[in-house]
Amino acid sequence: MLKGKTILLTGFTGQVAGAFADQLGPHNEVWGLARFTQPGSKEKAIAAGVKPVVGDYTRGEFDSIPTDVDCVIHVAASVRPGTAEPGMVANAEGTGRLMYHFRKTKAFIHASATGIYAEHPDPMHHYVETDDLGGQTLFSPNYGATKTAGEGVVRTLSLLHDIPAVIARVNVSYGGPYDDGGLPGKLLEMILAKEPIDIPADRPWMCSPIHDEDMSRHLEQFYEAASVPALVVNWGGDHPASMREMCEHLGKLVGVEPVFNSVPTKLPSCITDCTVGRRIGMQWTIPWKEGFRRMIQLRHPEIALQPA
Repeated sequence: MLKGKTILLTGFTGQVAGAFADQLGPHNEVWGLARFTQPGSKEKAIAAGVKPVVGDYTRGEFDSIPTDVDCVIHVAASVRPGTAEPGMVANAEGTGRLMYHFRKTKAFIHASATGIYAEHPDPMHHYVETDDLGGQTLFSPNYGATKTAGEGVVRTLSLLHDIPAVIARVNVSYGGPYDDGGLPGKLLEMILAKEPIDIPADRPWMCSPIHDEDMSRHLEQFYEAASVPALVVNWGGDHPASMREMCEHLGKLVGVEPVFNSVPTKLPSCITDCTVGRRIGMQWTIPWKEGFRRMIQLRHPEIALQPA
């Protein structure tokens, strides 16, 4: 775990960075950059030991934050930009503004997405960092393309301004009580509401779920491995799971039978290869089945969990 650092954290009112704030706040000087539009969000940041700063990275609003922070952890993004233009402003231009302003940092950690990979015909394919790109985020068509552009910005500024950087491609994250809980959190709510869940009819849909506590620990390895040129690394779990497996396990834990709706395959699978991560010292301590149990306990403490 990172300790004793001055850190700028973006997007910390969201699912992943919210967990980072909880983990990093007690051990570091953490500045949290956000617009704080949600009631109580600023007070929540202070309670987590984070110094809240009202600003917008897409507009270059960084007033009152020291420029010589040890580490920038950039998690904020426009996940559903609607059209390409706002996606480019937030995910490419905004990332560039942020990185250039804090170019004195010792490590710029940029959270990208595995959704930028081009679809592979084999659903059991393990994607490596050098695989083809294509931005296959069907849930938000302009997200993958603009996140790819953001990676290009990080790579370029790292080289031009000698900024040590890591581009970490996030797979399926989950764990804490923040926001919608990621895909596993959404599946949990659908199961509890007995809503039908779309399952591909012709092949399994695979992913690499990763608990946010493991992600918080990985930040230390990213800090140490930040380099020029930027290091690209997958940020998923080390054991893949299918959509059906995840739903069935969640259903067993809460005692509710999932309702499945068989549909033609549209969403491409993405299992992440962990070779580069292991090379820089990343470790995975929370298997996804145990992680799902912890997630339910945090998000629905009123539910008496069943053995599974």
